[in-house]
Amino acid sequence: MVKIILEPAENGIIKRIFDDNYGGSSEKVSSTNVYELDGENIESTIEFLYELCEDMGIYTGSKFSKRNLDMSISWGSHYEPSNKEIDQKIGELTAEIELLKACKKG
Repeated sequence: MVKIILEPAENGIIKRIFDDNYGGSSEKVSSTNVYELDGENIESTIEFLYELCEDMGIYTGSKFSKRNLDMSISWGSHYEPSNKEIDQKIGELTAEIELLKACKKG
């Protein structure tokens, strides 16, 4: 059985995993990960959530699935981006539109 323990830390979360039947061979394995979660490093929050889903056996889809859980970073509703950020976002969206057009059949 896999046991996952989450503990708050001053600047993040400590995740401990204990598996008493690793690989079906009754081998005992444990691991500890520390995730630094602060307001500036939201990428580590996404990494933590994806890894927690994986540890718990929660299927989040894949790049080949019709439906895929995508945790992403975007602007807040009251954030005012700079012109440079807007231009970058327009470039990313334009590239995505072109990719979709290229995938379209007929």
